[in-house]
Amino acid sequence: MTETTTPGPLSLAKITAEIFIPRLESTFIFSAQNHSLPVTLVECRENPDGAGPDSTRTPFTLVFHASTKQENPILNVKDLIADMHGLEQGSVDTVSIQRILRPPRLPAGAYFQIVFG
Repeated sequence: MTETTTPGPLSLAKITAEIFIPRLESTFIFSAQNHSLPVTLVECRENPDGAGPDSTRTPFTLVFHASTKQENPILNVKDLIADMHGLEQGSVDTVSIQRILRPPRLPAGAYFQIVFG
């Protein structure tokens, strides 16, 4: 019998854009208050000008797309604290997620962002 283990949560301090860049167009899951929302990572932008003198990583922003053709209470919130699943390295727990306006040139739907400062 083969035993599989699920990776634990990633340390927020060690998460970098390099982890997400190869995962563009991949599906992730936001989980909050017994609800889950599948989302697609559509953008990963680094912000080197946002780094402070003691920064240990380059700040970056992730943008996710979700279909609005589903009934899901997560689609109705402006901001939430949730866990994010979908990385082989582990989950990102207790992260702040904001609903944002649809970025130009992207298809209709719900958009969310996570900023890692």
